[in-house]
This record gives sequence, C-alpha cells and structure tokens, in this order.
Amino acid sequence: MAGAYCKFCGHRCFVYRIIPDGPEAGWAGHLATCARGAAHDRKQTGHDHTTAINPAATDD
Repeated sequence: MAGAYCKFCGHRCFVYRIIPDGPEAGWAGHLATCARGAAHDRKQTGHDHTTAINPAATDD
C-alpha cells in the first residue's frame, strides 16, 4: 500500500481487514482508521476497522 494516502485525513491510516458478513462478506482489503474514513467504510460495507476481522490477530 506504499504511496496510498487517505482522502479523508491525508495520512496512511489503513489496516488490512476482512468483512465477516453482509453483502460484502469475504471482501478483504484496506479499511481506514481515521474517524471520517471509518464512517465512510461503515456506510459502504457495514463494517469499519473495529468490527471487521483482523487476520493478524491471534486467539491466545
């Protein structure tokens, strides 16, 4: 994702996540972590970076 800047905050605020359910279920990609970007992601997919699956998380 080198070079990609968020159109809402101007920073590289993205994290990789997987959408768990809904019409976009199974989609994997980068979601924004800034407030305006997260609101946009929720509107588009029904999820933001806090509710989508983090594939790097461990179940320890």
